[in-house]
Amino acid sequence: MILGRDTLRRAYGIARARLLFRGCTLGHRVWALGDVRVRREGAITLGNQVFFLEGPIASELICHRGAHVRVGDQTGFNYGVSIEAHDSVEIGSRCLIASMVRITDRGARRTAPVRIEDDVWIGHGAILEPGVTIGKGAVVSAGSVVTTDVPAGRLALGNPARMLPLETVTTSRERA
Repeated sequence: MILGRDTLRRAYGIARARLLFRGCTLGHRVWALGDVRVRREGAITLGNQVFFLEGPIASELICHRGAHVRVGDQTGFNYGVSIEAHDSVEIGSRCLIASMVRITDRGARRTAPVRIEDDVWIGHGAILEPGVTIGKGAVVSAGSVVTTDVPAGRLALGNPARMLPLETVTTSRERA
């Protein structure tokens, strides 16, 4: 039996994830090709087929004592992602998190849980502040700073992020 390059690479990523995330609760086929710095003082749970891609900057997953980080099935992270939980960070299933995204539940003024529902896409360099909920199917545009909740099916855009319906974006693109 001859294994293809992709199969070998994925097998390597699965074995690597078992080492990187030791002490965490892992679903089936969690894989990591890129560098991920893990500091686990609280509980970290990664669902089935969660993946971390490689790139020039390491990602970090920090979970402080008494906190928890939960990531749903088939969610993917590009390089340079920073997730830090002092209380709670929950990310749903089938989410895509682009490079250089920062998600934290503690800021200068408060600590409050961050919740990202299923099927969310977060663009490059976006920042999610403490206490926000990103609704199902929402999109956070690249470079946006999210300080308030994003309703399901909406686009968050800007600093601070303002909300637009995704249909408006699609319709505008079709006209051009």
